Amino acid sequence: MDKAFLNRIQLWSPDKKHARHRIPGMLVTRKGTILAYCEARSEGSDWALMDVLLQRSEDHGKTFQPPFLLAQGNEIHKTVNNPVMMQDSAGRIHFLYCEDYTVNGGRALRRYSDDDGITWSDPVDVTEYTLPDDHNAFAFGPGHGITLKDGTLLVPVWMVPKHHNAPLTAHAPSVLSTFYSKDNGETWALGEILDSNDEVISPNETVAALTSDGGVYLNLRNEKRCRASAYSKTGYSDWQDYGLDEALPDPRCFGSVVSYEDGKNPYLLIFANCADKNNRDHVTVRASMDNGKTFPIVRLLDEMRGGYVEIAADEREGLIYVLYEENWGKYDHLVIFNRSWLIAD
Repeated sequence: MDKAFLNRIQLWSPDKKHARHRIPGMLVTRKGTILAYCEARSEGSDWALMDVLLQRSEDHGKTFQPPFLLAQGNEIHKTVNNPVMMQDSAGRIHFLYCEDYTVNGGRALRRYSDDDGITWSDPVDVTEYTLPDDHNAFAFGPGHGITLKDGTLLVPVWMVPKHHNAPLTAHAPSVLSTFYSKDNGETWALGEILDSNDEVISPNETVAALTSDGGVYLNLRNEKRCRASAYSKTGYSDWQDYGLDEALPDPRCFGSVVSYEDGKNPYLLIFANCADKNNRDHVTVRASMDNGKTFPIVRLLDEMRGGYVEIAADEREGLIYVLYEENWGKYDHLVIFNRSWLIAD
């Protein structure tokens, strides 16, 4: 058995151009490369002038290459927001993001890389697939997307329906759906809508994970002080067990989930968030062996700090990565640990 270990590094901090590095996302490629990305903002507002920055690590997080500009805000569209990535069954990495949450002429865009995130295609407009006539603000994820067993690319999305007559730039009242492609990103579609119900209010920022039987588990933020969840065999239709998970406290913030299957140990869903009902602190990792029904394994990563929390896994190396904000993205920390640290067999 590998010896348990845990390591921490500070990944991002303020620089001359960017006061905040917010909305972290990660993808571990098939080659084991970590792709870490974020909204690099000139100031704290969700509508600030910002860029999307990517950093690569080819040595399991020991070192990172200099930041690479994946998207750039400008005077017409200041925000380039909610970056997400996923890798298809052929190895292509897909990067999705928005301009200005798709309002005021902003678009939903896609880029792709065929060389492990070193070079990227020009942006492709995918706005038409988001049903733009039906909503105002629209955003991917954030965090990361997934690839289903049949090759379907899938990422949760949230949006503010026009029929609510909310202000154009409002982020609520929101509904949830999934954005998926069955042809390796050439075309996309929106799945069934998950709206507010008696338990879940304004579902929004969400991450998906594969269950052990190949279905999809959603772990989502909403206006209650705990997480919510839902299940689907397809990931885009016939959602079941949609409701609150009161065993997962949350301060109305972004948390993330990833599946972990190494072929030797029980199948895991690993969830990370700020496990406090009121404050963005107590960054905590939990593991489930029953596809997210319960999370009995609990490990505290950071009691005093926290914010948006993203998680990724490299099962071949037995590694889990948690990237989280401090002080609304003034600093961002990457914690690296192995399965033996998370679960004492």
